[in-house]
Amino acid sequence: MQTAMLRLSVALKAGFRPGQPRIPSGQPDGGQWTRVPGYAQIHQISRRRAGRGQIRIGGRWQAITPAQEVRLALSQNAVRRALREVRELDPNWKPPAQAYSTVEGLISANRAIELEARFRLFQLLGTRAEPGPYAGEWIPAPPTNRSLNRSERQEIDRIGRRWGCHRCGSMNPGTKSGSFIGDHQVPKSMGRPTRIYPHCAKCSASQGGLIGAYRRRYTE
Repeated sequence: MQTAMLRLSVALKAGFRPGQPRIPSGQPDGGQWTRVPGYAQIHQISRRRAGRGQIRIGGRWQAITPAQEVRLALSQNAVRRALREVRELDPNWKPPAQAYSTVEGLISANRAIELEARFRLFQLLGTRAEPGPYAGEWIPAPPTNRSLNRSERQEIDRIGRRWGCHRCGSMNPGTKSGSFIGDHQVPKSMGRPTRIYPHCAKCSASQGGLIGAYRRRYTE
């Protein structure tokens, strides 16, 4: 138990910054951490009752378990790290606003911001995560993570024969079957795809290698 509490203490203090602004005393939330531009909001843990943590979200105090404290601290540290890496390449990038009203919602919001930052970094590193210069027509991505059916594959081939590979413009798919490869945009490993474009074998392999390198560097 003592070892677990020590680990918790280290995790909670890992992101502490003495110069981080607080709301002035005398106001309803006086003393609370305030938002730092571009970062997830930092919430102070209060020990209002012995052995029971409290956190203020949306103007009201809520109970937070030790396990949630650890997960919250880890999520906040992950957000800071992801934003720092993005801003090395794009200093003005800002994550989308997140709404939450519970501890679990706050943790999920931090995770969403981290993923947005990771995807922006993925784009900045030149990993070809967006439709290419030869992108023309496309088909909607299936709502579930299933393989394309026969009619969808035929439609991708029709688009490929007209527009070529969306990345390089090649009219030759370069596959043994002679069919184009359906390229999910965004890649399934980076988010929820909404469109599928034709890809040639060469560009598909190149993108796969870049995605693999990205994931090994930033997510493993």
